[in-house]
Amino acid sequence: MLPAIFRPLPLLGALVCTCFAAEPTLRPDGQASSRSFVDQAQIISNYQKELYAHQSGLRIVQGIGYAVYQCNESTPEENKAGQVARMAVFNILNPTATAKWVDIAKAGDSSGSVTLGGTFVSAPMIHALGEETLRIFFTGRQEGDPVSAYRAFYRDYHIATATLSELHPLRCTIAKQPDQVLDLTQAALQSHLDFLFGAGTGASFSKGISTACDFVEFDGQLYSAIQIKNSQDGQTRLLTNILMRSTDQGATWELLGAPDPRLLNNEVKILAEPVITQDKTHVYLHLRSNVIQTGYMLCKAAKTDLYHFDVPVTKWTYGIGRPTLCDFGKPIGLVALFTAPSVQMGANTVTRNKCDVVQIDAHYQTYTKAFSIVDYNAVNTPFMHLYRDEVYVTYTTGRRRLLPKFGTSEVVFSKLRREFFVPGE
Repeated sequence: MLPAIFRPLPLLGALVCTCFAAEPTLRPDGQASSRSFVDQAQIISNYQKELYAHQSGLRIVQGIGYAVYQCNESTPEENKAGQVARMAVFNILNPTATAKWVDIAKAGDSSGSVTLGGTFVSAPMIHALGEETLRIFFTGRQEGDPVSAYRAFYRDYHIATATLSELHPLRCTIAKQPDQVLDLTQAALQSHLDFLFGAGTGASFSKGISTACDFVEFDGQLYSAIQIKNSQDGQTRLLTNILMRSTDQGATWELLGAPDPRLLNNEVKILAEPVITQDKTHVYLHLRSNVIQTGYMLCKAAKTDLYHFDVPVTKWTYGIGRPTLCDFGKPIGLVALFTAPSVQMGANTVTRNKCDVVQIDAHYQTYTKAFSIVDYNAVNTPFMHLYRDEVYVTYTTGRRRLLPKFGTSEVVFSKLRREFFVPGE
């Protein structure tokens, strides 16, 4: 149970306010905007115990932040034995001082009909079911599964009592067969890829799945995507995401279409970690290609046929880190954080210490850089969340120490202020 004394407290760091010039074509002071964002960022992961913390997702309910992430108290390496899915709970006005932590899942947990096997779990993502319950998704395995991230699960967190539900397997329907409900596993996704792209396609994706996409509600349903990959010699070489929708808040998913990574001209064919946006006629996936020349990509499917995506097109440069987007509403519109080439720091260069902050027009034609964020301790896998007309961000950094994995030492929380942007066209 959270302490009864949880109440708003002053921010630990003052913000730098940036005023706009009268002309809408002029941008705010990018250096001041970036510095303000980084300086106010406060640690919310359990840095006193964790050697590694990474891959955060965020929801805010009644002024309290809930940030899920994967972490390890035994090693600074990703996806190794001992990695757990954890959630930080904190007052957004005083994050570090109020943070408490809840372990969502770890290998060996058993409840209901589920026992988590292997040595770690991964890829937690969070969705709010109103103001009473949070639903946290993650991937893992059960005994006999061939790879570590073979199937997906969820667990509900009840806010009033600060308690967790039993473990539940995610369920799905595939190949336009609504009466056949399956566990959401690698095998189910492979069968669906066979349905989408032809027999034998699914076998090319055999190294695990990931709940890497945020959740978006529109047209009366919940939408997300499920990621599936293949790798060679420890390097991901082929990856896509299958769009899916749910009528029961994510307990059961209908698998839809997927962009085809085989259409890319690169040797590495990756369409990873999508962000979903939509308008009256289309659903859009914003993805990273993990290839510098190909950059960040956009593909779309018509709402009248969500089983077919068009060919992905490059929209921004670099395309290495996880993209994140948020709709600020009028007059600003869509804003994205895209990983940019790092600022050199001599022998201590962190490979992800810079993000471009990009405004996107409503027709996805014009992408305009507002400014860049530079955190010399790393700014990795940011995640944006709109709460009461303000956008809050979690990201991974290496404030205490710079680790080989891009400074993935702790997760911090900050705010992307509206004053940082000019109105859209």
